[in-house]
Amino acid sequence: MNKLRKNSLKLMAVVIAISLWVACKKDNKNETREELVLTTDAKASWKGYLEMGYFNSGTIGLSGEDIFLEGDKIVGGKISIPVSSILITNELSTEEKAELLHHLQTTDFFNLAVYPFVVYKINTAEKITVDAQGNNYLIKGSMSLLGKEIALDIPAKINITNTAVTVKAKFSFDRTKWGMTFASQENLPADKKIKNNIEVELELSATRF
Repeated sequence: MNKLRKNSLKLMAVVIAISLWVACKKDNKNETREELVLTTDAKASWKGYLEMGYFNSGTIGLSGEDIFLEGDKIVGGKISIPVSSILITNELSTEEKAELLHHLQTTDFFNLAVYPFVVYKINTAEKITVDAQGNNYLIKGSMSLLGKEIALDIPAKINITNTAVTVKAKFSFDRTKWGMTFASQENLPADKKIKNNIEVELELSATRF
């Protein structure tokens, strides 16, 4: 009986030790996890093309709700993109810019009234062999547009230092996958048909405290 009791006490001690070790590991992990906020100058530029080659261009603001780091690794994050911050940058008259801006905010495109934000969620950023464009990371995540969330991985140039994180990326996405199908019909003439892919170039940074 004493032997059985001793064995039970030993087993209990082992279980407690393992539990404490796991808890300690979790605490250590949480202690090394940093939450960063984007600087206020973060933005993205965009281009949308007609099949004939003409394009409209502009910028849109980025507001990072959070970016998570563990050491020198990006392990999560969320970037909100307010549709109301869209600006037109190509050479158009003031009246033409206002008309285009209004159209982009209607149900034909971003539907500002119902979906005021486009949201990109970062799952992780993995180091890759530097490619021809100089990208050294692949950001893995998903984008929510018009109420639909779809995986979207982005190659990027990322620099992580003791004081800041900077990200530069140039990529495109097929707008029709998210349901933005205005002027995408195959039978449209080249001067009326908008290409499915939207080109995006972004630059952002976050300060480490």
